[in-house]
Parts: sequence; structure tokens; C-alpha cells
Amino acid sequence: MFKSVLLAAPFFTVPSILAQTTGTTNLNVNLASVLAIEVSDPTVVIQMNTPAHFSSGSTTGTLSDHLKVTANEGFTVTVEAAGNLSNAGEEIPVSTVVVSSSSGSYLGASGSTAPTTNPTFPSSALALSSSAPVTIISCATGDLRGYDVAYSIPAANTPSYLDKTPGVYTTLLTYTIVAD
Repeated sequence: MFKSVLLAAPFFTVPSILAQTTGTTNLNVNLASVLAIEVSDPTVVIQMNTPAHFSSGSTTGTLSDHLKVTANEGFTVTVEAAGNLSNAGEEIPVSTVVVSSSSGSYLGASGSTAPTTNPTFPSSALALSSSAPVTIISCATGDLRGYDVAYSIPAANTPSYLDKTPGVYTTLLTYTIVAD
């Protein structure tokens, strides 16, 4: 009787459960062309209200991160004026104002690493224009950065402000970002 029990034991084993131990999924990242620009200061003022302004010129000084750019590819930023500076029918050529730009702050998340970018800027301040866009930033790679901007009236251009009715002379500047 003992022998028959031993022979039957191997046939009564518990079957193993076959379970899936791995799984897969397709992860997709939909990357689109992203080009965005934000102007931080909606109104910019250059004071022309002291004798020194008329003899030496005047400037806004550097406006830190005045332009905020998000681009995942190379880009160019231009600025164009809607027209000359005007006040109650009187005009001053917008080309009497020059603009300069430089790199500002990295705008990525805290703790993230800024990409290595090499934006280029004009070697000197450029006159604003209402007839053609003026290129102020060019970058061969994407960036997430603020750009500092300064607007100035050079001393050589101050005579255009003589014999004008006092008041606020204004024009609208439009900044445009395009892919390279």
C-alpha cells in the first residue's frame, strides 16, 4: 500500500499560474514648432525734459528681460514702428530713436539647466524704422530667455526734438519672431 501512494504523489502537484510579468506602451511626444515672444513693458518712455537730454541725448536705460522669447528652433526677432512719433498732428522721425539688445535671464524652470545658445546682436544700436523691420536678435538654436533692450535718442538726433510742441510723441512698435 505504501508503494502505491508514492507513485501517485507526482500526479497531484499544484499547477503553476502563468501570469504576464512585463507590459509595453508607446509613448508619443507631439513636438510642434514653437515660436513665441512677449513684450514685458507695454509702455516705454524716453524723457526729453532737461538741458542735458538735448545736449547729450537720452535713454530708457536697459530694460531687463523686456522681450521674453520661447523658441524650440533657430529664430530671428525684428522690430518695426507703425509710423513716425506723433503728437496732435506734429511728427518726429522714428529713426531718431535707436534700439539695442543683449542677452537677459534664462527663463526655464528653477533648477533646470540653460541650453547653450549663441544669439547674435547688431554691433551697434540701430535706428527704428517704419518702412522695414529691423533685426535685433538672431539665434541659430532654440532658446527660452529674456532679452534686455534699451531705447535711446543719441545726441546727434536731438535737434529733431527742437521747435516741437511739448507733449507725448508716440508710435506703436511691433516685435516679430520668425523661424530661421
